[in-house]
Amino acid sequence: MRITVEFETKPNVNTNIMQPQNINFRNVSGNLIQETKKFVIFLEGNAEDVIEVFRNIWELAFLYDGYFYKPCKYNVDGIDVNVEKLYFLSYYKTGKTWRNCASTLVGADKDFSEKRILDYTEFKNKGRTSGEMLKSLINSYFYIHSEAYEAINVNHRLSLLLNICDGFVINIFGSNNNVKANIAKVIGTALDSKMVKYGASLLGIPPQKMYDALMLERHEIDHYIMKEGSLTDFEVNSKAVTKDYINWYFTYVVELALRIAFLKQIGCECKDEYVENALNDINDWLILECDLAEQCKNPFNKMKQDLKQMGISMK
Repeated sequence: MRITVEFETKPNVNTNIMQPQNINFRNVSGNLIQETKKFVIFLEGNAEDVIEVFRNIWELAFLYDGYFYKPCKYNVDGIDVNVEKLYFLSYYKTGKTWRNCASTLVGADKDFSEKRILDYTEFKNKGRTSGEMLKSLINSYFYIHSEAYEAINVNHRLSLLLNICDGFVINIFGSNNNVKANIAKVIGTALDSKMVKYGASLLGIPPQKMYDALMLERHEIDHYIMKEGSLTDFEVNSKAVTKDYINWYFTYVVELALRIAFLKQIGCECKDEYVENALNDINDWLILECDLAEQCKNPFNKMKQDLKQMGISMK
């Protein structure tokens, strides 16, 4: 079986999304190339193995860049096939919310080597038969980003992400009942806590109460028991212009922290500059949406802020 899949990628100032690579994985060979605003996969070998390798590459690309590239052309053995055939699972269709805000964590240095694919495959397939729940966890993470999940209430999105934090730490480091510590471990290990707490302060949440608020939010949504000091409690009692952005802000932060944690687990060290850029984008988004006086950090966002202050809109 020989397949060629062309993907549309998100427009970016830096259109170089990856370096050309050869694929040599068991009985599958091929290569990956980048064309103008397109990512192309060529693979050939045993049919079942080709599809498995293809799916692993597609999923790895998601973890690197934060969204599933959109297939625009699919060819099998010289015959064009409807691209809808590639959507083996509904989560391969990323919703607009996540596609629009996605940030790369590795730039053009994407690794699709045999070792990286094997490490990812081992990580994502640890299910009940191996005594772990990582397979369900990673699938849930992907589904949160899907078109099918777009209409779900933000509180429930955040609750699921916080549950994934808890489950990730338990499955990797051992069973415990410390939800707050598990959430703090994922966020604090992956991100600069000072930058996250800066965002919390813009939302009117005291930095020292941030992890408590996240823990209580998870308990409140999961068990339908009101918790004083939860994120929603801060939202309801706040009069600030940022009140309606509290749950979305932490949804973006926790989602980013988990993606970094997953990549580290398969041996990928994200570049500090890209992690900082991604987190600055979240803080800048809050500043721009709420017209706050604080200065945006990322150059493009700073330009948008300056134009907005001059009454000039960017289309």
